[in-house]
Amino acid sequence: MVLPLRHAILRAGRARESAHARQDGDPATRHFAAYAGSRVVGVVSQFPENTELAPARRAERLRGMAVDPEWQGRGVGHALMRAVADLAQARGAEVLWANGRDTALGFYTSVGFRVAGDGFVDGEMHLGHHVVIAGIDELRI
Repeated sequence: MVLPLRHAILRAGRARESAHARQDGDPATRHFAAYAGSRVVGVVSQFPENTELAPARRAERLRGMAVDPEWQGRGVGHALMRAVADLAQARGAEVLWANGRDTALGFYTSVGFRVAGDGFVDGEMHLGHHVVIAGIDELRI
């Protein structure tokens, strides 16, 4: 359900297998999809993973967040973020974090994430990223 859009948006020009994350099959990983009718227009995956940026707090990590360009700015990302935050809170997490593409930092900061540390270029797509992090109670969704 999440792989076709994840591949199209985040791994365009690469082999379809490149859209798979090592955590995809983990029993604790949850995959969310937003639909417009039967069409998937947004996806994100989430799993428990602590971060050294919040060492004493339980954290959940997001990966593979993608929204169809035709649906960006229409609340799809906010709806996905709400689902992620609700699950994280239900599982006892206090913090959400991700390696956010620099092109998506405006979205992340608009919903309450802060950019942490220096940026980096990922090894596969060679695009700029920054770690983004937020306490669940800090989110504006």
